[in-house]
Amino acid sequence: MPVRITAFNGSPRGRNSNSHRIIEPLLQGAREAGAQTEEVFLIERDVKQCRGCFACWGVTPGQCVIKDDMAGLIDIYLESDYVGLATPVYGMLMTGLFKNFTDRFLPLATPHIHRNDDGSFYHEGRVRHFPKQFFIANSGFPGGHNFELLKAYQEIAKQSGASDIVLEIYRNCGEALGETSDRHPDLIRNIAAFNEALKQAGREMVTTGAVSRDTVDRLHMPLIGDEEYMTLANREWDEMLGESQ
Repeated sequence: MPVRITAFNGSPRGRNSNSHRIIEPLLQGAREAGAQTEEVFLIERDVKQCRGCFACWGVTPGQCVIKDDMAGLIDIYLESDYVGLATPVYGMLMTGLFKNFTDRFLPLATPHIHRNDDGSFYHEGRVRHFPKQFFIANSGFPGGHNFELLKAYQEIAKQSGASDIVLEIYRNCGEALGETSDRHPDLIRNIAAFNEALKQAGREMVTTGAVSRDTVDRLHMPLIGDEEYMTLANREWDEMLGESQ
């Protein structure tokens, strides 16, 4: 059976998102190594907010009473060997779409509380085996400070031990990943190198079950200087606003 890799894209921009521009090369590399891949665009699915009713714990244990697409998405999640979770940075954290999706995994836990090895507390898991995970976040700002809350979120996830996280990608200057026909040649080359590193990460995930430090370092190389990016981004907004007035 081929390795099955599923990426859940939590960007409201869906197929036009920078999250997709990061996911697709990685999945391409995985396919080149023989994997079966799928990208699920959450904006195209019916995923309602958790009601906080806890019926999935007491009335219908393990099953949510909301009738939407979430039950099928949980099946896809659990049937995958690797699951990618991707979100742009919104309000220093994640999108509401992505948060709704993760909230709806409550049926996979029980109401019983247990102590983790690190002294923290959480609910017992109803599922004993979870797929390995990779996490992708991108920010429209330069620098790395906008990822601080998401990195803390990931640290808690890793400490819980629920999933083995094999890769984290924190891509700043995300808007530079868009159309490059009129961009500086150095930026075009850097994006091409970033895409090749993404493909290599996908290949390594399938063939070795891990992503090398060299590949991780390549994934976080600068695409463009901070000042140059700010100038480019501000100029594009000025042009857009000028055309709309």
